[in-house]
Amino acid sequence: MVRPLSAVFFMEEDHEIPAGSKPLMLEAVLSCPILSWMSSQLLADGVQRFFIVCGPRFAEEARTCMPPEADVVVSEQQSDLMEFLNTPDQVLVLPRAAMPMAEAGPGFAYAAPGYELQAVWKTRMTNAITAAELVPGWLPVFGPETIQELEPLYRERFGEGPRHE
Repeated sequence: MVRPLSAVFFMEEDHEIPAGSKPLMLEAVLSCPILSWMSSQLLADGVQRFFIVCGPRFAEEARTCMPPEADVVVSEQQSDLMEFLNTPDQVLVLPRAAMPMAEAGPGFAYAAPGYELQAVWKTRMTNAITAAELVPGWLPVFGPETIQELEPLYRERFGEGPRHE
């Protein structure tokens, strides 16, 4: 089983988000942003470093979803991402909003060595990474209807959700 120490989250690009709306990762499930659920699970799994691909419009809100002591970079700059990926260690990649769910099988989340991600992403952002391994335990969130479906299940299992003080 892959145990990455770093994770990269990709939010929707700012220009794709209508005025008055926000990225799905910042939408709430049980009054807690999806990004908080994601980071809480990853911290519990031993992830120590986080990179959130996010434009300036939502950077502050994204950062507040993470614990204050967490090692987090929030940027849309490729140079910042390349520096973060400068490691031979496995890096978890979450290309969209997702909720942790132990019974979710492998799907869209994957892990690969930072150096390989760095080499491939220097020229083109793609999920076609040769050494990537699919990582189970993540249920993709496609929109508000997914959030509505998940809320009763999460309330039953986890109460009101993770809190970062």
